[in-house]
Amino acid sequence: MASCNSFPLSSCLIVLLSLQLPTEGSGKNLVMLGTKAELRCPVSIWMVPQSVEVKWLRTQKSQASQVVHAYRNGQDLYGEQMPQYKGRTALMKDSQEDNFILEIYNVRLEDQGQYYCQIQAGSLSENASVKLEVAALGLDPYIHMESYEPGQIQLVCRSLGWFPKPQIQWRDTHGQILLSETQYLDKEGLFQMKASITVRDSSPGNMTCSVWNAALGEEKGTTLFIAAFPPFHVAPSTMGLAVILSMLGLLIAVGIYIIWKQRRSRGNMIKCGGGRANCLNTHLVLSAVEVTLDPDTAHPKLLLSENLRSVRLGDKRQDVPDSPKRFDFVVSVLGSPSFTSGCHYWEVCVGDKTKWILGVCSESVNRKGKITASPSNGHWLLRQSRMNEYEALTSPQTFFRLKERPRSVGIFLDYEAGFVSFYDATNKSHIYTFIHTFSGPLRPFFEPCLHDEGKNVAPLIICSGSQSSEEFIYSNLSPETSKGDKLTSGIGNGSVPTKAGQAPDLYPLQDIISSWPSDITPALQGLRAPSF
Repeated sequence: MASCNSFPLSSCLIVLLSLQLPTEGSGKNLVMLGTKAELRCPVSIWMVPQSVEVKWLRTQKSQASQVVHAYRNGQDLYGEQMPQYKGRTALMKDSQEDNFILEIYNVRLEDQGQYYCQIQAGSLSENASVKLEVAALGLDPYIHMESYEPGQIQLVCRSLGWFPKPQIQWRDTHGQILLSETQYLDKEGLFQMKASITVRDSSPGNMTCSVWNAALGEEKGTTLFIAAFPPFHVAPSTMGLAVILSMLGLLIAVGIYIIWKQRRSRGNMIKCGGGRANCLNTHLVLSAVEVTLDPDTAHPKLLLSENLRSVRLGDKRQDVPDSPKRFDFVVSVLGSPSFTSGCHYWEVCVGDKTKWILGVCSESVNRKGKITASPSNGHWLLRQSRMNEYEALTSPQTFFRLKERPRSVGIFLDYEAGFVSFYDATNKSHIYTFIHTFSGPLRPFFEPCLHDEGKNVAPLIICSGSQSSEEFIYSNLSPETSKGDKLTSGIGNGSVPTKAGQAPDLYPLQDIISSWPSDITPALQGLRAPSF
């Protein structure tokens, strides 16, 4: 019996391509924001010759087709792909279904759209199309009272982090849909919702706000119980007291409900794709910013890499020009850019280091001589002092231990809401949050600390935005570490004490946080302040 080896290559290919699946692809792929997409090319080849060429293409707006991923003669051609896909794609061969799979990591909103796969073997070629759709399941809606008048109150329901555009609505205690004023606020590609409703004294009971994502078939809701309104036909002399007491009671009820929701969320994984980490990652991935080190601010003993993403402590001071920008006593360096508004997130790979200091500081902090680090002096910093012991550099310090040492630390700044949060970047578990009212530019802060008898010589590395923190650790910090030592993920990352300066685990309750007095944190701080 004749085999392919007995005929010219082109003859064999005619046989192979005659066994293909239909090339008019109409499949849809719906994936969660920040996860991995797998696009299967509907074209099937039973035998793949070495000279096969595979291209995944897409067309954006009125531009010509551009390469998402290319493969030729057994090699991936990364030099041909679009810049926004660099480091985020891989081509896999499915031996069971005999087709090619394009994998896209850390999926973004702009990744959605039509993709075209093109397979060419010799003089024969086939094409097919696949559609990628991206969705995001937002946070639980939360309710607060916006205004109060005799006989009626106005409630506002807010939620954020949704895609595509969801539906938000109010229901009364009987499940009837209520007319409400609705606003859709699109921030950085994700939808934020706000729906307000006026509740009158004739309609007490349960009020439910729900948000529905039709693409995912998922709904999230929050219910608030409203007690009967006080009568308003009382004497004018007692009306003021009744209004005050009823408002106070309502505020206490809302506050207790919000606290209960927050505590319940700490003990349970949010059912969002792969769990709570995916939910949080939805918001962090859109706030990611490219941070580099500013050599003009670096202490003379610090050694910076050429790409300005890595810093370690050297053995001696370098001959560098002195300037008001440069630290001359504290062995630190600032990052760029500076921030005056918005949400920003970056990750720093710390690996097996035993000591480090990371966070955010004011552009105007003193850089000469010994410095006392505290929020009142423009520092919002977290320090690993040894092994699993950590300190938030408040005044006095806040000490705590973590069950697992983070190999990579995520720093999240929300300028308007007024907090800086730290996360274990591997499992996105919360570590600590500073609360403050910011003014003026803020800068990322890095200090690799002393060598600790040779145990702390590794550098601090700013993780690349196109790589996960875990991939970056394995490829940059510890060549001896194997993938078999995979980091453990979990719901939380330690016995972090609840402090007045900590924000809720569920970001963000911006209206609640921003409504706190700006001096609440200093009022709770003591007398002792940490020094570097």
